[in-house]
Amino acid sequence: MSLLYSILKPIVRKVVKGSSLHQEESYEEFKQASYDVQKKFKFALPRINGFEFREEPLDGFHIIVGKEAGTNPDKAVVYFPGGGSRKWQLPYKSSMKNYIRQTGSELWIPLFPLLPDHDLMEETEFTIRVHEKMLERFRPENIVWLGFSGGADVLFQAGRHMVQKYPELPMPGMMIPVSCSGLLMSDEAKERMKEIDPRDPLLHWDMFETMVKYYNPNGDLPRYILGKADEDDYTGFPKVIMYFAGDEVFAGIAPDYEKSFLRCGVKDYEIKIREGMFHAWPVFTFLPEGREGEREIIADIKGFFQRKNSDG
Repeated sequence: MSLLYSILKPIVRKVVKGSSLHQEESYEEFKQASYDVQKKFKFALPRINGFEFREEPLDGFHIIVGKEAGTNPDKAVVYFPGGGSRKWQLPYKSSMKNYIRQTGSELWIPLFPLLPDHDLMEETEFTIRVHEKMLERFRPENIVWLGFSGGADVLFQAGRHMVQKYPELPMPGMMIPVSCSGLLMSDEAKERMKEIDPRDPLLHWDMFETMVKYYNPNGDLPRYILGKADEDDYTGFPKVIMYFAGDEVFAGIAPDYEKSFLRCGVKDYEIKIREGMFHAWPVFTFLPEGREGEREIIADIKGFFQRKNSDG
């Protein structure tokens, strides 16, 4: 543990985990808290020397696309930002540069529909349309989906939706969900999450006991959209590399994902649990732990593209 993280961890535990985060008492409070944070967001394309950014509008929403100036990459990384489908936690500019330059890719950041004005199905359908748009330019094996926290759930939702509704649509070449959870958990996962809870500085093990009714207020969303790791269908999924922090309650769900991958015949998957780390740590690159996590993910992407190039 770095000195900076050792200083920040107890502060974060008190300020974040000790607050009312994800514990709104009513759906109206949930909606208002979502609107309050969304009002603070102002869309603007990043400005970084040596890089070009453009907007790809789709269905009234924004997609930020970046690349190194003067290049025309034939591969892409889709970055699904975290924020629990209530906001977009965009990557730092330094991370944008790293993902673009070090993977030799175009970086796509879809600003998908948010709760509560849109539901998880709208969010998922939008993601499918982003993928269709990208397939007009990129070969599917040259697309990597990368998501953090709620963004990891978005990409897995979209993959499961493709299995159910769009079987003819080719999957991306690889998926990297970081700190994924879904909204429904098995009893076994809940017990494991309870054990981890005292170590988690951010999240409560039972937060989704309340949140699921806010994310599905009408009770009409399919279970596969909500996500339940031990029963979801991952048939036909591409290579998957999952990341969990050892000190986040979501690590208690990891065995359920593995059981489903085996049941569904996912041939190429890896589940990495990084001991001592916290929820979605590779996003927070102001910490040494975050920078190390980002470097590992970039190495995964580079290695994947290199193997694809050597294979054909």
